[in-house]
Amino acid sequence: MKIFTLFLFLFLSFSGYTQKFIEDKKLADSKEYRSLEDALEKPLKVLKLNLKRYNNAVLSPEIGKLKNLVKLELNANRLKNLPHEIGRLKNLQYLDLSFSKYIDMNKAAEVYTKCTNLQYLNLSDNQIKQLPQSISKLKNLKFIDLSYNKGINVKQLISVLSKTQVEVLILADNNLTDIPASIAELKSLKELYLQYNPLTDTQKAKLQELLPDTKIVF
Repeated sequence: MKIFTLFLFLFLSFSGYTQKFIEDKKLADSKEYRSLEDALEKPLKVLKLNLKRYNNAVLSPEIGKLKNLVKLELNANRLKNLPHEIGRLKNLQYLDLSFSKYIDMNKAAEVYTKCTNLQYLNLSDNQIKQLPQSISKLKNLKFIDLSYNKGINVKQLISVLSKTQVEVLILADNNLTDIPASIAELKSLKELYLQYNPLTDTQKAKLQELLPDTKIVF
């Protein structure tokens, strides 16, 4: 029940955020392709590709032909790695890799961090302990979801994200017992989500003092 409630809250909250994120009407109204084969028939017209629950271990390098791709959903996949050609997608702004339990997240980051326009990154439910250092290269990053990564090193991820312009950070259900004062280094942070973490009232009050201009949801 707890997981369902949190999932519903995040879905409702961030489906709205995604709508705000996708401000371009052409993108919002464009066709969403659900197979790479279909997308490759008219590669330069493809803006959105949804390969959710992709069941193959390998993704064709031909995905690199989708030069205008803005939104790529690869959540709940069985991929072992990301093709290097994804790094050529310079228009990519939205990437969902949640529940990608077979992928080496450090190697994957070396690929997608070449997409310098990336703004939205979902890495939830991937058993991440250390955030890949290369994410610090994403200077345009606005949103990152790191929920359901129990044991994640918050001090280390703050160090990485402090080099970005992240505005929304989700750390829900990570069994966190403390948030270091260095969270204040995230100068652009507008929203912080910490549901289902065993933080005390004292720790919550301290966070609100550290981040007076940030919306914090406990």
